[in-house]
Amino acid sequence: MIEAIQLTRVFGELRAVDSLTFRVNPGEIYGLLGPNGSGKSTTMRMLLGLLRPTEGTARIAGHDILREPVAAKRIMGYVPEEPVLPETLTGWEFVNYISDIWRIPRGHERDTEIEDLMTLLDIYDACDDLIETYSKGMARKLSLVAALVHKPRVLILDEVQAGIDPRGAATIKEILLGLRDRGATILMSTHVLEIAERMCDRIGIIQEGQLIAEGTMDDLRERAQRQGTLEEIFLSLTGGPDVQRIAKFLEDVNND
Repeated sequence: MIEAIQLTRVFGELRAVDSLTFRVNPGEIYGLLGPNGSGKSTTMRMLLGLLRPTEGTARIAGHDILREPVAAKRIMGYVPEEPVLPETLTGWEFVNYISDIWRIPRGHERDTEIEDLMTLLDIYDACDDLIETYSKGMARKLSLVAALVHKPRVLILDEVQAGIDPRGAATIKEILLGLRDRGATILMSTHVLEIAERMCDRIGIIQEGQLIAEGTMDDLRERAQRQGTLEEIFLSLTGGPDVQRIAKFLEDVNND
């Protein structure tokens, strides 16, 4: 359903994404992990058609995102890492505006579905408040409501659980697992490796724009030649903390 084929993006002398190839299958949650600056968000923007690849192809359900953007985007939902929302609209007005864009018929059924989503994510009580009054977590929940309102078959989520309270994060987890079990295709990035370990069917780890490991947890353990948590495997593949510098910093603190 989601295909990145030799995706490459160059910014000046920086090769942000370098010949990246992977596939996310129907009914699968795929975690795209990597250190800051590894190319995760750039990759997602190319898959969404928001950024043109320097080389390579992005396909959604067989549709080339550049040649058939409408067909590809019609079945997608997206939550960015930093949602930019119209602050002078209320939450209810914003989701209805998005519903109009998707040409979802107005009426009781649409209102009920929006209300159910907002209630599920615990933001219905604030639906008539201006978005400018929302916390970052509430804004992210509202973005997820907007991404789900047209019942997409493909979801691309960039740090969707960041800044969300534990109850909200657990709710989002159950929603995504339920959608996966109903055949949805989900690509997500997260820096919370425990979330990725619990939720993702397969994981791709990228560093400096290249895929350095991919597979199930068992596959990654074999690739890293070690057992343990995803965090331990991730650090063994991408490089752990600089212990010597940390020790030097702590020594300086003690001397002060």
